[in-house]
Amino acid sequence: MMSMYLISRRYFLALPLTFLLPTAITRAVAGTELTKATYAADIGILYEMLKLNLQGTIEETIDRRAGEYRVVAMGAGPGISNRYDSNGILRDGRWAPLESRSWFDIRGRESRTEVAYDWRTRQISYRARGETFFLRRQRVVDDVLSVAHGVHVDDVITATLNYADGRWPPDPDGAHRTLVVRRRRSENEGPDDVAGSYRAELVTLDLKIERDASGKAAALFDLSRFSSWAKPSEPARIVFGRTRRPELIKTSMMLGTYVTIRFAPS
Repeated sequence: MMSMYLISRRYFLALPLTFLLPTAITRAVAGTELTKATYAADIGILYEMLKLNLQGTIEETIDRRAGEYRVVAMGAGPGISNRYDSNGILRDGRWAPLESRSWFDIRGRESRTEVAYDWRTRQISYRARGETFFLRRQRVVDDVLSVAHGVHVDDVITATLNYADGRWPPDPDGAHRTLVVRRRRSENEGPDDVAGSYRAELVTLDLKIERDASGKAAALFDLSRFSSWAKPSEPARIVFGRTRRPELIKTSMMLGTYVTIRFAPS
């Protein structure tokens, strides 16, 4: 639970894992909330020429008195596996990330991302290495960003926690907006395009929550800002449960690729 912070297929898998634990079981131990849930991802690539299924678990630990959290997600299936680990603190009334590490492997194509947030110096260290799916070209990022005072930056975990706790208020137009860090890329980047070098950058993440036909809260999310596989004309759809956590996430991408992720109590 959103990682990379996530990008292309692995980003999409990391993102919902951070909007996580929709109807999970929670128990309190000495002031610490321990929450567990499971997730299942169905993935079809190239009009289902390749189909993958990922089954995983999520563990969330929140110490509200200390103002600390940690979230760990791990999943595996034939030809696919992932791990996501994030921790952070309560800062200025909102959850703020300190560190996140993600690892993803799909048919031997491995991607790793490490992001560290130093709020004393207001710098974000972003390191990532991944392979493109078809030609297995390398995309490598090792960069440091400076964040201005008064600017709040989330990762997908803190965005999830802040929304669930009511700490992420909507803008006047009703959209929830925040900043997240990503690999900088060209707007027309294709699935196998590779640049000579990469930098990191901050971009806007926004969700506009509405009610669907069943009365559940739902939102559309434009993944094309984060993935060279995504199409602006077909945003991902997120359906939230009663705890303000997603219970279903679906998207359709280019080349007949799709991802569906469902969450359930542990």
